[in-house]
Amino acid sequence: MPPDLQIVNARLPDRDGLWTVALSQGKIAAIAPADSLANPAAIAPQESAATLDANACLLIPGLVDGHIHLDKALLLDRHPAQLGTFAEAMAETLRLKQGFTVADIQARARQVLERAIGFGITAMRSHVEVDPTAGLRSLEALLPLCEEYRWGLTLQLAVFAQEGITQQPDTLPLLHQAMALGGDVIGSAPYVDADPKANVQHIFDIAQEYDCDVDFHLDFLDDDEPLLLPFVIAETQRRGWQGRVCLGHMTKLAGLSPAELVDLAAALRDAQISILALPASDLYMMARQDTHNQRRGVAPIHRLAEQGVNVGVATNNILNLFTPFGDGDLLKICTLLAQVLQLGTAAAHQRCLAMATTQAACAIGIVDHGLEVGHRADLVLLKVGSVSEAVGAAPAQRTVIKAGRVVAQTRLDQQMFAPEQSVG
Repeated sequence: MPPDLQIVNARLPDRDGLWTVALSQGKIAAIAPADSLANPAAIAPQESAATLDANACLLIPGLVDGHIHLDKALLLDRHPAQLGTFAEAMAETLRLKQGFTVADIQARARQVLERAIGFGITAMRSHVEVDPTAGLRSLEALLPLCEEYRWGLTLQLAVFAQEGITQQPDTLPLLHQAMALGGDVIGSAPYVDADPKANVQHIFDIAQEYDCDVDFHLDFLDDDEPLLLPFVIAETQRRGWQGRVCLGHMTKLAGLSPAELVDLAAALRDAQISILALPASDLYMMARQDTHNQRRGVAPIHRLAEQGVNVGVATNNILNLFTPFGDGDLLKICTLLAQVLQLGTAAAHQRCLAMATTQAACAIGIVDHGLEVGHRADLVLLKVGSVSEAVGAAPAQRTVIKAGRVVAQTRLDQQMFAPEQSVG
């Protein structure tokens, strides 16, 4: 079948030279060197196909933001931070949630989603707060947006118990209601619960009932409490949920010795659990009690990746008390990750980009994402010539392709006004 779109003269992240990529029916139909005549039917120009000349720019898989909070985004103007602490963020956001309406949540979420599509984010998992304060308003607001923005972005909704479960008995039936209404994934933040292990077990119980994946915010605070990770690994194995668990934050891993990290990596790998680092939030919140030699507090996902663990990077929050900055550009978060984890080589940049694309996709259960024949035609063309440039500078100029169709294009219009030189 003739392609619907042919991208010609493109650089690809892991291949030398220029390439032609043919897209058909929302999938990648063929990939071949630009000067190849090996498969004329799939690669040679077709009268019925549109052609996009990449002009030697870099074509990458679509960016995947596997951990974001759409219902809490863009709240900073309502309550700027006074202390900047996690306790303040929790308390004030809980207070703000009392005033959330469906229309308000949708208005803020639409801003984030439309920017995300422009940035080249073609898939996203948003946590959706469900508790006695928020009720089901966040889910009711975000469910329609999954279909509304399907043309540009695949949106998963993770039903999320932010405020705990065991100390708020009314939360548990609300979580069940949310899953019955259409939640895709179930999760919680066990570290805010009076009984973290019971919290974890409740979430796995719901996951088994609805046959859905699990996504925890885990081992986030830099206190002296022991890691909950071994318990989550054990529950994953006991429930047969291998390959269906994703963990965000995991900042306590940054404080482990190399030997301890290797042992945990082996257990994570065996349980097929994915880890997502959230550097923008974690750098801001962690190690506040350190008076000098302050710790970075970002999960060492590059070390986990070396041990075969699937890892990724994500945004988490945008302009709220948990993260009072950001615009939702995951490629900028990728740049930040490379800086803080000192990923400076070309090979490290390749791995970093994968953490924001193919590996992030795997973390949220998307298995056909990447520059391979037969995979989804979710792609981004960046106006750079290499992966190192993409990670190093997060270029503004991007063309975004979702399901084989161009859905967004950003161009940079820059003018220079140098003073006229006098003639002497």
